[in-house]
Amino acid sequence: MVRKLYNHKGMHFMKNTLSWLSVLLHWLEILIAVLVIAFVIIGGIAIVQNVIGMDFSHLGGSEFYHTFEGLLSNILLIVIGVELAILLIRRSPESLVEVMFFVVARKMLVKSDNMWDLIIGVAAIAGLFAVRKYLEHTVPERQLLEVHKKDKK
Repeated sequence: MVRKLYNHKGMHFMKNTLSWLSVLLHWLEILIAVLVIAFVIIGGIAIVQNVIGMDFSHLGGSEFYHTFEGLLSNILLIVIGVELAILLIRRSPESLVEVMFFVVARKMLVKSDNMWDLIIGVAAIAGLFAVRKYLEHTVPERQLLEVHKKDKK
């Protein structure tokens, strides 16, 4: 029944429209990934300029801690941006898990105010490891070296 309706002459327009929309959305995702990469590059340049312009002579105690915390927060945000761009391009569950690792790590390292935040963060990372192990069929693409490729031939 559904096949007869879908193959009807009037449905040809709908099939073409859905196909065109799918292609448009794919290119929109790529455009967003390119924008994320551009902002990552701009943010990376800004971080390098901040580090070069820092005066380390009077950084002591809590001032150093706050400066380091801000720098670490910015670096982890850049890493999350890179992982997000990879997720938008590859669109795999493994990429999503990688993004979540960095998001949870940034939250734990930068914004944890009490012990419960850390405990929940550790539980979240443990859960992400379990999900990654469940999704892992073969060696992840990132860890596949040229040496491994030659051995399989």
